Amino acid sequence: MNALDDVKYLKVQKEEANVKLHTLRQNGFLLDLYEIRKDENHVYIPVSSEYESENLITMSVEPREQKVMPTGHAGSFDLIGHIALIHERRGLDTDSVVSFILKSKPNIRTIYLDRGIHGDMRLRDLQILHGEDNSLTTYRENNIIMKVDVKKVYFSPRLSTERMLLAKAVKDGEKIYDMFCGIGPITLNIGRTRNCKIFACDMNPDAIKLMIENLSSNKLMSTVFVNEDDSYAVLEELNSMDRIIMNNPVSKYKDLDRVVAKLKLGGRLNIYFVDNQEGIGNEMSKLLEYGLELEMKRVVHGYSSSRSLYSLQYRRTK
Repeated sequence: MNALDDVKYLKVQKEEANVKLHTLRQNGFLLDLYEIRKDENHVYIPVSSEYESENLITMSVEPREQKVMPTGHAGSFDLIGHIALIHERRGLDTDSVVSFILKSKPNIRTIYLDRGIHGDMRLRDLQILHGEDNSLTTYRENNIIMKVDVKKVYFSPRLSTERMLLAKAVKDGEKIYDMFCGIGPITLNIGRTRNCKIFACDMNPDAIKLMIENLSSNKLMSTVFVNEDDSYAVLEELNSMDRIIMNNPVSKYKDLDRVVAKLKLGGRLNIYFVDNQEGIGNEMSKLLEYGLELEMKRVVHGYSSSRSLYSLQYRRTK
């Protein structure tokens, strides 16, 4: 008998297992090395050590037979249309990852090395590794089609499930402000299934140009108003919002008092942070000082060895 490993398992209800499994796999938390377990009412999913939940248990299990994969490839690249982005990190065998992508993803024609995100526009520093240097592609998620230029705008496919969950939380008739909207993935996910009035803003002219194209390429139920401007400046033009979305987690948020003041009583703030457990606790405490009550907290995906991307939803109570 092989040696047993102590592995964290997420306990979920059977009817929720498929959605949760999809989310964990897409965000890099699923441990494929171990078998998924089941009992009469629950499914137990093996997850990586950085995953946080109150429903975790530890099991001593035997790893299943491993497939031959390039060293360190797991979670090291993203696929956006015909483009693969390999995230630069210490110890990564880039050549092996390129070879793995080419063998397993036949639709990929362009591979870039992503050396990090820089500047107010959150643009990637990209180096061509393989194929045509064509950064404009078409990406599909949740029955939405989007044009993305990975050199000119920031976009993450790892938020696909998060955007779907956010859209499901929205109700018809909401008046919404999507700050830092980029090419519009959140607005499009909401607008496809909800009849709302959405104000979307970003200071990147290339992102706004692509967003306008994406709005015309998809059949939406919502009415969308687009602004190319500083998202905080546009606050002055808005009042009594049902929901404000702040998805710029690597930047320091400012003027939160002004943001909250634009929410109607009972309105929601959806805000994202990249932080460690101690840091996110501090941020959550600060938000309570603005007359907000926490309704939801979830880890979207791991960001580094010590930090994760957190999704928080607050309701204005005063």
